[in-house]
Amino acid sequence: MSHKEIKNIPKQIQELFFTLYYTRYIGSGFLAGGLFLILRNKGIALDKLSLIPLMFLPLSFRVLWAPFIDKYLKTSSGHYRNWLLIAQFLMILGLFAIAFIDPVNNYLLVLLAILFFSFIILTQDLALANLASNIFEEHERGLIVSIEVSALMYGNIIGGAVELLLYSYTRWSVCMICLSALLALSFNWRQLWFFNEYKFSKNSRISETTDKNYWKNIVSVWKGKKSWCALLVIIPFVISPFYSLMPLALLDSGWSLANTAILLKLFGTMIMVMTIYVGIRQLRKLTRKQSFSFSIIFHACCLLSFIPISLGYNNALLVYLSFFPYFVSMQFVRTSLSTIIVDNAASSVAPTTAANAQMAIFGVFDAIVTSLSFYFAQKWGYFVIITGSVVIAFFAAFLATRVVQNQSD
Repeated sequence: MSHKEIKNIPKQIQELFFTLYYTRYIGSGFLAGGLFLILRNKGIALDKLSLIPLMFLPLSFRVLWAPFIDKYLKTSSGHYRNWLLIAQFLMILGLFAIAFIDPVNNYLLVLLAILFFSFIILTQDLALANLASNIFEEHERGLIVSIEVSALMYGNIIGGAVELLLYSYTRWSVCMICLSALLALSFNWRQLWFFNEYKFSKNSRISETTDKNYWKNIVSVWKGKKSWCALLVIIPFVISPFYSLMPLALLDSGWSLANTAILLKLFGTMIMVMTIYVGIRQLRKLTRKQSFSFSIIFHACCLLSFIPISLGYNNALLVYLSFFPYFVSMQFVRTSLSTIIVDNAASSVAPTTAANAQMAIFGVFDAIVTSLSFYFAQKWGYFVIITGSVVIAFFAAFLATRVVQNQSD
């Protein structure tokens, strides 16, 4: 995108989308990483923690919730803006309320709160994606991706690393109240309240959710793609156990919460963002088959370095040398996977529906695999789970070379 094209997009629109993505990633950054570490630090067993990933299952069902978002809350000044206002308010209110819940003695309430947050994040994701599609034209999409990546970095660092560091020096209630206040103060309420999305809308598209064949399209996208569906089921075994379990293994081996937070949310987020900006450009020079196969094989090799950590070795140099290639390869896998999903959806009469249907399979098994990895790690230990996942990773690498070959390069 040229500099002139970027200047044609009002600065207040860019700022609004940054704050929307930023506050979204503050909340999810805390829930996806920080909460696990805090609860484990409080002594909650792994088999009890295995219930938390299942609370994120609503995030996988975009295709079921999207028609509701597209149909309701339309007013003369906006539509998706209204959903975003509600989502932001409920997220702040929910974080404030959870501050007064004892996570050890009222664990069920914590689980219900996470389930509530999953619906809020899902609602915000759908509204934000549709708002971006309506406002940004195709040649402007590069800018919105850059805004989202920047917001992801800041949101993950604040919602993950900073909150965990704060918790190291204060109490659960203070930490949650501060996070709630940070969300409230970071968001430009006035700008969104007076934002007329129709004024800036450039794409008067008809939502796929209004198509009478919408539900049929969810099933029809799998025609001739059984092998690809199987791969989407297997890939979570390659990614999920490591990101969830290894930080907990470090805590159990004596790492402090603060050091684990710096590794996971500060160092990890910076590496993944750098990979998006630098490494992914190189990956795009390859064919679909080459990029996906390389990503899976590279990732499987990187996972071998986690075996010593699963046995209790926690030397700082070893840990950082293990996590660095892991963060890089994980972003490679996710990017190449997303690219093929979009390719598969492009030929569909309902591309957004087709893409969400594929992501639903991946998301459901991502939650299930994460939950099972916690549960069985409690019974068998980290080493057995990590070793088994490494074996599955190499099998997935072999399967990827065959499945992607049967699709388009």
